[in-house]
Amino acid sequence: MIFDVENFYEFCSKLKIDTKEKGQQPLKLLGSQKYAIEQIADGLAHDIHTFLFLKGRQMGISTVMIALDLYWNFKYHGLQGTLVTDTDDNRTYFRSIIDMYMDSLPSTHKVLPVKGGNNRTHLVLRNRSRFTYQVAGVRKKGGLGRGKPINFMHGTECSSWVDEEGLASLIASFAETHPRRLYIFETTARGYNMFYDMWETAKEAEFQRAVFIGWWRNELYQCERDDPRYNYYWDGEFTSDEAVWAREVKELYDFEITDKHIAWWRWKLAEEIKDEMLMYQEFPPTEEYAFQLTGSKFFSAEQVNKDYKVSRDLVAQYYRYRMGMHFEHTQFMETTKQHAELTVWEHPDSDGVYVIGADPAYGSSEWADRFVASVWRCYADRIIQVAEFCTASINTVQFAWVLAHLCGNYSGALLNLEITGPGQAVFNELMNLQRLAGSKQATCADIYDVVAGIRHYLYKRQDTMGGSYAYQWQTNSREKERMFNNLRDYYERGMVEVSSAEALLEFRNIVRNDGAIGGDGRAKDDRVIGACLACVGWSDWLMIGLNAEQITYASEMARRAQEAGTHVLQRQVMRFMEAIRNPPEGPDDENWRD
Repeated sequence: MIFDVENFYEFCSKLKIDTKEKGQQPLKLLGSQKYAIEQIADGLAHDIHTFLFLKGRQMGISTVMIALDLYWNFKYHGLQGTLVTDTDDNRTYFRSIIDMYMDSLPSTHKVLPVKGGNNRTHLVLRNRSRFTYQVAGVRKKGGLGRGKPINFMHGTECSSWVDEEGLASLIASFAETHPRRLYIFETTARGYNMFYDMWETAKEAEFQRAVFIGWWRNELYQCERDDPRYNYYWDGEFTSDEAVWAREVKELYDFEITDKHIAWWRWKLAEEIKDEMLMYQEFPPTEEYAFQLTGSKFFSAEQVNKDYKVSRDLVAQYYRYRMGMHFEHTQFMETTKQHAELTVWEHPDSDGVYVIGADPAYGSSEWADRFVASVWRCYADRIIQVAEFCTASINTVQFAWVLAHLCGNYSGALLNLEITGPGQAVFNELMNLQRLAGSKQATCADIYDVVAGIRHYLYKRQDTMGGSYAYQWQTNSREKERMFNNLRDYYERGMVEVSSAEALLEFRNIVRNDGAIGGDGRAKDDRVIGACLACVGWSDWLMIGLNAEQITYASEMARRAQEAGTHVLQRQVMRFMEAIRNPPEGPDDENWRD
C-alpha cells in the first residue's frame, strides 16, 4: 500500500491546534511527528499494518495520530475505525481535539458527519466510515472490541491498559486482508507491563513494527548556543552516563547526540524533573531506559552495555529438541537462530569442568514463563558461559530430559536446579531417570548412561557449622539476596563472562526495589536466575578444588596455545614428509629444485 505522505502533510497544514507555548496555531509538524508518519509510510509499503510507538513525553505523537485518524477515515470510504483510550477523561479530551480539527478544516478537506452521527461514543461520516470511541480502562473487564469489526485502530496510552482479555478481544476483531487496514498503538512506558510484552513481540515479528521515538527527535528539546541555559549547563564534555547512552543512540538509531541536546537534558533534569529515574522514564534516550519505572539498577549499566556489544558478535551454533513420549525418544538437531532453543558457544571439552544453573518456568515469578539451563565452563578464577537453553514450549518432565542430556554432554557437570514450585517435578523426573538407568529393565542402556553421572548441587545453610545437606536449591528472600549479590560481585570483578546477548538484556532489567531484587515488573529474569544458580554452584563447590589443582583461566589458555603449536608443527612435518614422498612435477633439468 502506498501512503501519500506529502498529501497528508498538506492536510495537516489546514488543521489548527491549541499549542502549549503559542496558543492556537496551524499544525506544524515536529521532527518527531514526521518520523512517526514516515515509519508508517515505509511499513505500509512493506505490507506492515500494525505499528507500536514507544515515545517520550510531549513528542506530539498523539496529536499527529489524531490528525491521521481523521485523514484516513475521510480518504477511505466505509472504514470501521476506533479510537481506544485508557480512561473516560482521555476519551473526552481526544474527542474534543477531533471536533476542533474538524471545525478548523475547510470544506474541501473534510467529510461531514451524518445527522446525529457525532456524539460521545462514535463519529459516523457521510462516506460511510464509522469511528467509535472506546475505553480500555485500567481494570480488567474483557469487553474491549467485542462485536465490533475493525480495520482501523488508534490506541493511545497503551501502557496503562491492564485488561489482557480485552486486548485479545480487540486484536481478534482486526481485519486481516483489508487493503487500507491500519492499527496503531502509541504510548509512553510505565514499566514492564502488558505493553512491554507487546513491544517485545513486535520487535521480533515480520508483520509488525516497533518504533522508538526518543526525546532527541523533537528539535525543540535542545538549547541553542546563544541560549543562557546552554552556557550554564554545558561544561565541555559528556559525563560517563551521558556518553554511554549517547553511544547507544548512535548505534541503535543512527542519531548524533550533540552538546545542545546534553545542555537541554541537564537543564530539564536539574530544574524541572529533579529525579534522574523519573527523567529516564519521561524522556528516555533509548527504549531500555524507557521501561524502567521504579527501583535502582542492580548491575553496572556501563559494564553490561560493554559486554552486550561483544556478545552480539560471538559465533554460536543453534539446536533444538524434538520431544517424544519417553526420554530415549528425544531427538537433538541443529537449526537456525530463529528456531533455536539451545545456543552453544563452546562445545564440550573432555578436560573441562562445568556447572549448569537450571531455572524452571514460573520458579521466580508468574511472568518468568521460560525454562532456562545456563551452562558455564569453570576455572579457579573465572567462569565463562558456553551454552544456554531457553524456551517456554516444554513441560517439567521434558525439561528434566534436557538437563539430563546437557549434563551427559558436558560430562561431569554440576547441576544446580531451583526446585521451588515446578522445580520439584523436574527433580523428581531426574531421580526417576537415574533409578531407571540403574535398573536391569532399562532399555537403551547406552542412552541412560548419561543420567547416571549427574552431579547434584548440595545445599547447606551458610551460617551453620554442621548440619545435613539437601539436594538442589530453594530460593527464599535470604538466599535470593545471596545469589544475586554473588553473581554481581564476580561479574563486576571480571570473573563472570556472559556470552548470551539475551541474558545481558535481562541484566539491564534487574533492579532493587523496596529491598527486593529481581526483574522490574513483568520484565523477564529467567536467564539471570540461571546464571545466578550456576555462579553459586561454582563458588560453593567447584572453586576451591580448581584452586587446589591450579586450573586457572591463564593456565588453560597456555595449555591450548601449546597444543595448537604442537598441532601446527605436526602438520608442517606431515606436509614436508608428503612432499618428499610425492615431489611435484617439474622441468627435465635435474637442478630445477634449486
